Amino acid sequence: MACVGSVRAGVALVLAFAAVTSASAQESEDAQKLKKLRVEASEIGDTTEGTGSYGASSATIGKGSQRLKDVTNSVTVITRERLEDQNLQTLDEALQAATGIVVEQNSSYERAFYSRGFQISSVQFDGVPTQFSQTAKGFAIQGDTAIYDRVEVLRGPAGLFAGASTPGGTVNLVRKRASADFAVRGSLSVGSWNNYRSELDVTGGLNGSGSLRGRFVAAYQDREFFYDVAETKKPLGYGIIEYDLGSSTTIAAGMKYEENQMTPFYAGLPRYADGRSLNLSRSTYLNAAWSDTNAKSTTVFADLKHRFNDVWELKIGALNDREDNHDHSGSAFGTVNVTTLTGSTLSAFNQHLIGNQNSADATLTGGFDAFGRRHDVIVGANYWKRTYDLDSQLFTVPNPAINPLAFDPSQYAVFPTVPARAKTRTEETTEQTGFFGSVRFRLTDPLSVIVGGRFSEYENEVFNKVTGLTSAHAKDSDVFTPYGAVSYELGKNWSTYVSYAETFTSQASSYTAAGEPLDPAEGQSYEIGLKGELFEGLANVSFAAYQIEEVNRRQTDPNTPNPCPASPVGGVCSIAEGEVRSRGFDAEINGTLTESWNVFAGYTYTTTEYLRDKTATGTPSANEGKPLSSFTPKHSVRVWTDYKLPGVLSRLSVGGGVNAQTEAYKTSGAIRFQQGGYAIWSTRASYQLNDTIDLALNVNNLTDKTYLRTIGGLSNGNWYGEPRNFMFTVKASFE
Repeated sequence: MACVGSVRAGVALVLAFAAVTSASAQESEDAQKLKKLRVEASEIGDTTEGTGSYGASSATIGKGSQRLKDVTNSVTVITRERLEDQNLQTLDEALQAATGIVVEQNSSYERAFYSRGFQISSVQFDGVPTQFSQTAKGFAIQGDTAIYDRVEVLRGPAGLFAGASTPGGTVNLVRKRASADFAVRGSLSVGSWNNYRSELDVTGGLNGSGSLRGRFVAAYQDREFFYDVAETKKPLGYGIIEYDLGSSTTIAAGMKYEENQMTPFYAGLPRYADGRSLNLSRSTYLNAAWSDTNAKSTTVFADLKHRFNDVWELKIGALNDREDNHDHSGSAFGTVNVTTLTGSTLSAFNQHLIGNQNSADATLTGGFDAFGRRHDVIVGANYWKRTYDLDSQLFTVPNPAINPLAFDPSQYAVFPTVPARAKTRTEETTEQTGFFGSVRFRLTDPLSVIVGGRFSEYENEVFNKVTGLTSAHAKDSDVFTPYGAVSYELGKNWSTYVSYAETFTSQASSYTAAGEPLDPAEGQSYEIGLKGELFEGLANVSFAAYQIEEVNRRQTDPNTPNPCPASPVGGVCSIAEGEVRSRGFDAEINGTLTESWNVFAGYTYTTTEYLRDKTATGTPSANEGKPLSSFTPKHSVRVWTDYKLPGVLSRLSVGGGVNAQTEAYKTSGAIRFQQGGYAIWSTRASYQLNDTIDLALNVNNLTDKTYLRTIGGLSNGNWYGEPRNFMFTVKASFE
């Protein structure tokens, strides 16, 4: 009940902010100061660093730079100021702080992100799309936010620019850029569980005019966790060089290197066979002491931006991302017998993963005049290819049976040497090319109609390097995904919109009884929203209601034998008849309300359902009528605020917030296990010693709430949220 009260309070807070700030925008005593802040922010452009605000004037996640009020989708921007105030150091932490995003923990270092009930499968870097999924490279290292200016999150389909993707949403990570003005910033942090971190950030001109400039960011973190044994060491290096070829053209190139040297916790906690929790201590560690993982990620990137005139601009970006991951691990799997406490056993595996992804994007934005008005145009193309090369070997563990309630990792200190099965060697290659475009027709001063679409080519192949055979192959050609929206200006600061978007997910590795590849599953989204700008755009308000249906999902054909005689790769025959639905509403306010007060507050209501889901015999499955994503809470609230005290206390800032949600659950057959609703409170205080040095203390989970951040299954995958913890940071800057 306490959580429900927190959720209701959060909803009221969001709505109250919108009403109060809108009514008082013209009467605020700080109006002139806010106007000055807005002017300063506009001079910086899309960059949020240095604005001191949680509000962003625009977003680039939809290609080009658009005012948030004009984007006909639900978008959250987490600015540099908020990343630092809330101490959001990884992509995992940043998305946990975004409206409506659910983060599932798969190991101590792997995460899966969900929006509106669907897993996010595409992440952009400065607008260049990449594939991002549980089977793609990129999960061993949760990207460090020290190198990013902001994190942009779009909820709903992004098929126009991302192509093959799920209908839940996408993320755009916008890198820090070089400045012609010299500046040095650094920080030292110490926190709970021997968490030590340092950062250095240097930027400046490399010639007299500042046309050549560079930036270098380095970070190093050495930390343990609230569960025993596990630890990690994470070095980071990032560099970028930018050069103005003239007043209209800028080229840039850079490199990012991240490493994660860790003693991991791989599988999380199991449950009793009846679904009850084992009530283990939050410090419980169910990995063998031999566990060791080393992941390295290297990204090389370049981009070009050219302005033809005041209207037309071309941006080209490309990157190569390579991950090299060595993993020796052993973790407990298995449902625990209520009486004998047996059932869990240790596994042991040695794997080497090499992931390589090449991506490129070219986008031309501009407009044309017709019928007395300017109409906006976006056209472009993008390409990515990912190769995922994995060698894996399972080993036989001596005395594998364990009692999770009395497990000693040190008894398994030497990695076993007896293979449990033959080594597997798999190479998976996924490639996509797409051409997209949209036009925003301004039919009247307030009324705009947006039409667009994308043609995509998608191909995936899984090759067994041991047998020399292709085990799966999928190809979808000329897949068209449309986009359309109507937007209406409600005065200078408010607008409303209705939008429709589609995505597709390839299913061509499954075959029909006629031997034809299965058509893609299609995500179809309908959204209606209201957006507003407050205080000259320093704060943004948004409300959106949506419905997403994913249709033509793969089902087993009940009228054909198994294996499917017409399938070139075996398996069952398939039909495209499954259907799921997600419905909901979200509201958000994000930005600067007064010169001293930053606020973020977001509320989300989500329901999901299997509308049509059949068994292999053609009868309705147990899923039909039940939630697609039962671990997505029906109600969730994310709030964070920071306030600079007045007068003699003006060097002191205080802040805090809450992440609250209603219950979430998963099932195994007839067994249901759940996490009840909860609210996790956090706080912060900072003190500015002088113009150079700032001190800050962040405390998370202030009430030391015990809860599951991720609900797994009976045999593994249950993860506690962090207990109460702190981090003290000293920051210094020289400009």
